[in-house]
Amino acid sequence: MNADAYTADLAFLSIGELAANLSSGAVTSRRLTELYLQRIKAHAKLNAFITVLAEQALAAADASDTRRKQGRARGPLDGIPIALKDNIDLAGVATTAGIEARRKTIAATDAPVTARLKTAGAVILGKLNMHEGAHGATTANDAYGYCYNPHRDGYTPGGSSGGSGAAVAAGLCAGALGTDTLGSIRIPASFCGIAGLKPTQGLVSTRGVVPLAFTLDHVGPMARTVADLALMLDVLAGPDASDPFSRPVRPASAVFEAPAALKGVRLGRLRDLDAFAADKTHPDIAIGYEAALAKLAHLGAEIIDVDLEGYKHNQIRPKAMLVIEADLAVIYAKALEENPIGFSQVFRDGIAFGQQQNAPKLAQAYETIRGVRPIANKMFATVDAFVTPTTPCPAFAFQTAMPKTLTAFTALANYIGAPAVSVPMGITKDNLPTGLQVTAAPGHDLTALRIAGAFEAAANARVKPAGF
Repeated sequence: MNADAYTADLAFLSIGELAANLSSGAVTSRRLTELYLQRIKAHAKLNAFITVLAEQALAAADASDTRRKQGRARGPLDGIPIALKDNIDLAGVATTAGIEARRKTIAATDAPVTARLKTAGAVILGKLNMHEGAHGATTANDAYGYCYNPHRDGYTPGGSSGGSGAAVAAGLCAGALGTDTLGSIRIPASFCGIAGLKPTQGLVSTRGVVPLAFTLDHVGPMARTVADLALMLDVLAGPDASDPFSRPVRPASAVFEAPAALKGVRLGRLRDLDAFAADKTHPDIAIGYEAALAKLAHLGAEIIDVDLEGYKHNQIRPKAMLVIEADLAVIYAKALEENPIGFSQVFRDGIAFGQQQNAPKLAQAYETIRGVRPIANKMFATVDAFVTPTTPCPAFAFQTAMPKTLTAFTALANYIGAPAVSVPMGITKDNLPTGLQVTAAPGHDLTALRIAGAFEAAANARVKPAGF
């Protein structure tokens, strides 16, 4: 692409493609950053951003261009415009977590993930909209405004990382960070038609991130392609001595390459989606899932039926919500006392529920969640990865009630701290994106990425939203 090709198409290139254009001199980080800032302004109706940092971003872009001219580029993310979910600290900028009461809560230092992006030369465009406190999956945020799905007016982008999903899908940034407690990276990735990774727990530090649930939270990348997820993971991953979940080993994801075939790879398949989800799966998603499995089999994978005997999503989810809301009661006790009107009634109700739970009930909830791990271990003894739809339904209108089964396929990875990738699977008859999820055993992030990358190449299911 030459320097004159300063068009909207540039905004939809992958990070890898943008890095190549920066390296060749076909485009500068300054011009790329200006393009994204223009698009953020032009598509303000999506309400994907809470804070836009134009001046800081342009300064970072200029610094990147200077490094590149001097032969000191820091790697593939140098000069690439990225945005952060607004529960991740960026020094000198408010970390609202989508909560009114935190509107003026200025971060003193960068979260480790922010610092890693800066060290890699990434340009931080701003902070992204999200569901209040990450406690929900629609990004229907009354304090900062609803964030909308670029594929359909009036529809949810998913959540709680809805701003991240919408911004990447609409070409408002090249990649974004999200957080995920029961599916909050993968649900918006699926609804918005992009790729998203919840890494192995502890692989990416959660320090400097406003928590939702101490034992279930994860931070991960959202981007246009699986290869982009790997590039971002290579920067984000690494030990953090101050994070109690931190792992000492990081993956060599810089050498990621999607395999052309999956011969010898064993993939777990759910024969009965409805039974697993405890609800009816959207028929187009069920059909798309079977077609995806056929593609994976054509690539050489062995498809093995699994049922995760003993795992009942509709019985475990209430226990997880109890844990989440008990943690909320601890996290926000002081803030709620000081400024109760700074929280929505729904959020206050969640905190109140957490405050009312007794110790034995909470201990039982933790034990139920811990009990998922041996069930999953038994499955991973027979398969290399577990393949499901990402969600049982596509995006829906805000006036539609959120299905209680929305996390039916995503939550298991949080319970066991496993890596899970959502990759575009196709579209419904109504032209809404759907996602395929690949879940591998804890520590096997590259396995999940490689399988997802192979499917991505075979399916070619990425769809640009109309009008963007």
